[in-house]
Amino acid sequence: MSARRFMKSLSACAAALACLPAAAQTTLTSSNDWQFEFAPYLWLAGIKSDLKLGPLPDDVLSVSSKGILEALDFGAMGTLEARKGAWGGLLDVQYVKLGVGNQLAGGLLGGYNVKFEQTIATLAGFYRVVEGPLAVDVVGGLRYVNAKTNVDIAPSPRGLGRQLEERTGSTDGIVGVRAIVPVGDRWSLMGWLDVGEGGSSASWQAIAGASYQYSPTTSLKFGYRYLDYRRDDALLDKVAMGGFYFGAGFKF
Repeated sequence: MSARRFMKSLSACAAALACLPAAAQTTLTSSNDWQFEFAPYLWLAGIKSDLKLGPLPDDVLSVSSKGILEALDFGAMGTLEARKGAWGGLLDVQYVKLGVGNQLAGGLLGGYNVKFEQTIATLAGFYRVVEGPLAVDVVGGLRYVNAKTNVDIAPSPRGLGRQLEERTGSTDGIVGVRAIVPVGDRWSLMGWLDVGEGGSSASWQAIAGASYQYSPTTSLKFGYRYLDYRRDDALLDKVAMGGFYFGAGFKF
């Protein structure tokens, strides 16, 4: 990703976040004491990826948000965030294991079954640059993606059966911004955008969410999240994940 493209992405992010409602009725304040929040969640992300099959034709592997629960074998996701004054940090970790089947060229080359395990961990620090009805944090950190792909290609009259297996890991440095604006006494809106580069060719992520403060220590969270990354020389080299998420936050 070029520096010019990177700055254009970051500028577009700032412009989009500036369009969030400014008519907030509550002002966010930064405490001088440590504040912690743990938020387990479920991200129903549809997945679309280019599947490289060596000498066989490339194919598109996709699982819709509706079908993700049928393909999901196991998943665990959560975010731990800490803040003191204007400074803070977060660790977001998610693990998913999927099983997907498809056919190649209308079945002329047989079909394949894909088992896909993926861990995504984001470690980031942030600093609050704007405090008030609209709070804005600048974000910087690392995103690690580890994926294990197993492809079992069934034999057919015109093709030979094959098994492909690969485990890859990549780490990107990321920078971004996050904006939070309260709406009323219990609701707040959140926007996040980051871009990254490093171990993968390029990556970017966008989140638009809302939070409802159910009690002083518990909140309900939901929204839409999208992550796109590319890895050179991998079975799944272009991966796009997007869908709604639901979760709860617990302060302590």
